[in-house]
Amino acid sequence: MQIRKANDADLGEIRNLLNEHGLPVEDVSMTLIEGFLVAENASGMVVGSGGLERIGSSALLRSIALKSEWRGTGVARELVGRLGDNARLLGQQEVWLLTTTAERFFERAGYERVSRDEVPGEIRLCRQFAVLCPSTATCMRKMLLPKLSPAVVERPVSS
Repeated sequence: MQIRKANDADLGEIRNLLNEHGLPVEDVSMTLIEGFLVAENASGMVVGSGGLERIGSSALLRSIALKSEWRGTGVARELVGRLGDNARLLGQQEVWLLTTTAERFFERAGYERVSRDEVPGEIRLCRQFAVLCPSTATCMRKMLLPKLSPAVVERPVSS
């Protein structure tokens, strides 16, 4: 299994995965695909996807979907981890998401349940929050700590 940056040729397969799981596809487009990753099996077939939409100083985690036979293999956990790393490297301070089915999965990945009132206005106004996801979806957030480069990591002072 390999995880790589999605490209325009992956759009149809990503949309198929989302449709299979009843996830919104209306705004998954060539523009949005820039923040997506895909997981491929050894044959090069897309078996999973996930996206990161940058909105101001925050990011929205979206469209985590796997082919059914790949559930429970760690692929989703790897996709979510890599997308979080990407957000951190891009300087995003927090990642938000909405879920109707995977709250426990995201809790294990470090996300906390929060009230929609806590969501920044720019995130609340995006299409995913305002239109596409139901108001009953659980809102979650993960605060990101800046990633220090090895040159900046503090080292003990020898005496």
